[in-house]
Amino acid sequence: MRPKNIKTKAYKLVSIWLVTFSSITISAFDLDNFNQDNAIELGQDLIKMPFGLHQLSKSDNLAETLIIGIHGSNSEGYEWVYPLWKLNNDFTEVYFYRWNDEQCANKDNYILINSLAKVLKDNPNIQNIKVLAHSYGGLHLLHSLLLIEEFLETQSRSLKTEIHFIASLLSPPKLISLGCNMDNNFKNTYSMSVYNWKTIQSLDGAFRNYAKDPQELKAPSNIETRLPSSYNGRKLGHNWSISWVADQIFKE
Repeated sequence: MRPKNIKTKAYKLVSIWLVTFSSITISAFDLDNFNQDNAIELGQDLIKMPFGLHQLSKSDNLAETLIIGIHGSNSEGYEWVYPLWKLNNDFTEVYFYRWNDEQCANKDNYILINSLAKVLKDNPNIQNIKVLAHSYGGLHLLHSLLLIEEFLETQSRSLKTEIHFIASLLSPPKLISLGCNMDNNFKNTYSMSVYNWKTIQSLDGAFRNYAKDPQELKAPSNIETRLPSSYNGRKLGHNWSISWVADQIFKE
């Protein structure tokens, strides 16, 4: 079933091409400036960015892989700096999606699709897409999956697409679900590869007080991985989860 706030497929596919060009920004932010001492500062720069999709890496338009990071609620940005730096290389285009996390996660999802359409138009060599979403950003991505899939069906080139939910709020409390009029009847399978990276709930400061693990995704085709208890000598909690997952993706 489709989320009730999403209109017909025909309307959505038309709206995809009505791209607002200001939603794509080539930022002065440069991932190459990252070192072990400035993650907090660079994270603040990320969150100060206006809403939209921001290019974080220098490009010659020859990259074959597009990487998009989607932050969670009340993010301070620093948790994204190392992961996006780790995944940045000569063959990738790295973007950060700044969205209004104070609103319902099932609202304005078409903006992400419009932004994706613009990036692909400007980068004709892209063959692979990896979208990483964290915390409440995962819920926003979850409610965007149908739109993403329908958009990909309109593309003449084959685009291998991976969805990575990282410590994500995929089964929200009823207060959020009902308050935002969310339809939680999602498809069982998608044409995209869906990965669900789940922290140990008792170690996750954002989720440990929930009666049930809110990271559960009712989609039998998704690939689930429970993260370990530690990472580089630290407790592997909510924010460090992105770094751990980035290391795993980098090994591929």
